[in-house]
Amino acid sequence: MKILVHLHLYYQDMLEQMLSLLKALDGFDYDLYLTTSPDFTRQEEVKLFHPSSQIIFVPNKGYDLAPFITVLQQVNLADYDYIIKLHTKRDLPKPANLPNCSLHGGEWRNLLTGFLSSPQAFQQTLDLFAQQPKLGQVSHSLLIISSGKEDKEANLRAEKIMSQMGLKIKQKTFVAGTMFICRAHLMKPLQKLNLTAQNFDAPLASHQGGTLAHALERVLGWMIWAQDYKIAPYNRETLSDKLKILGYHISKFVYRKYTNSKGVTRIKICKIPVYKSSK
Repeated sequence: MKILVHLHLYYQDMLEQMLSLLKALDGFDYDLYLTTSPDFTRQEEVKLFHPSSQIIFVPNKGYDLAPFITVLQQVNLADYDYIIKLHTKRDLPKPANLPNCSLHGGEWRNLLTGFLSSPQAFQQTLDLFAQQPKLGQVSHSLLIISSGKEDKEANLRAEKIMSQMGLKIKQKTFVAGTMFICRAHLMKPLQKLNLTAQNFDAPLASHQGGTLAHALERVLGWMIWAQDYKIAPYNRETLSDKLKILGYHISKFVYRKYTNSKGVTRIKICKIPVYKSSK
């Protein structure tokens, strides 16, 4: 078994934290591709951790998605059984509301990387793949979400990309945050797109949606289902988890504030619109 690991290191001060996660792979055969900016000066540290690591300098475009495409275009996916996709996700400055939860601080990052939280957690994740031949991608249950209405432009762009790859949309579920482990061969359709960094936008401070990167975030999940595989959680949902989700949905029914990809903010109380900002 061989694993392709892609780590996009945008926040360079998080290198130690990200390499610490990869200690869960000790004893496994893996290739590490690290993408980062040209001013990166800690190559020796990376090589000391994993001598065969490949370090690729990339422009600051397309968040972690453009670098991922860059790596895919340089490898033969037939050489790998699994892909682990990682990137540096800072602590949230304010709560992020997802369909089933509100995440604070480093919670989102910790859920995304939970399958690497320990060697035991990683082995349990591999066991899931072994037990379920049609399991294609794994993340935390709270982060496996369906495409909503908030970013219609990203959804439309994702639909076009699926068409370009010749894949029929069967389910619009994806991993929110684009960190996961998946079967390597399921990413092959992305290699047909012939995308380069020039196709991507520079990240916006507002993280406004609708970009090619946001579209690809959805595609990374949709394409799993389109190839007759599924996305499933690495964690077992407990009664406490279910009660938290129920409480979150009740609170959202009572009061909900959200901003769409065009920057328009809406507030609803008991599903009744009470406020809408202008563009």
